[in-house]
Amino acid sequence: MTQAPLLESGSSALRELRFAVLDLETTGGSPKARWGKDGRFLQPSEITEVGVVRLSGLVVEDRWSSLAAIQGFLPEEIQRLTGISLPMLAGAPPWEQVALKLAPKLEGRIWVAHHAPYDGSFLKAWLPEGVWRRHRLICTRLLAKKLIPELPRRSLAELCEFLGITNTRAHRALQDAEATAEALQHLLRRAEDQGLGGEAFLAAGEVPWSKV
Repeated sequence: MTQAPLLESGSSALRELRFAVLDLETTGGSPKARWGKDGRFLQPSEITEVGVVRLSGLVVEDRWSSLAAIQGFLPEEIQRLTGISLPMLAGAPPWEQVALKLAPKLEGRIWVAHHAPYDGSFLKAWLPEGVWRRHRLICTRLLAKKLIPELPRRSLAELCEFLGITNTRAHRALQDAEATAEALQHLLRRAEDQGLGGEAFLAAGEVPWSKV
């Protein structure tokens, strides 16, 4: 299956874009096994939760989230940060089942995440290549750099504070995806006000798969 054709430039095309805004919670920072600086072999980090908010232009269509069982270790600092515990994951479906439900929700859409190289690295590692390769990956952090140059720091929390967005439960996948989706709505409106076309908007935030 080939990637959908790009939309023509023009501010009206912005509202024709279809997005899947994602957030992942994980057991650590790298989806690949590696040797640490201290000489220890480190197992790949796993996905513990995924949240998705789908939009058609500015309109939220639906939301979805799922926990995912893991096979390895869940550090205590991650449990404290996210509120996701090992007992919660014990009853969750394995990643294979989560991925089979996730993939159709992403199909044919532009994938969006805040700090997309991080989430993208896990999507690239944990989804089949035929799924991720034909979709574009967009970063709201990069879009904010282009569209809100006066904002010096652009973490999700700082972007939400600047835009007046309330994140009801930071570091949970669905709530972070909802906050990112709301930020995307603000960025789309700013792009319209600046006369930015659909393709220019995407190019400003795109992260090539070769970079994740």
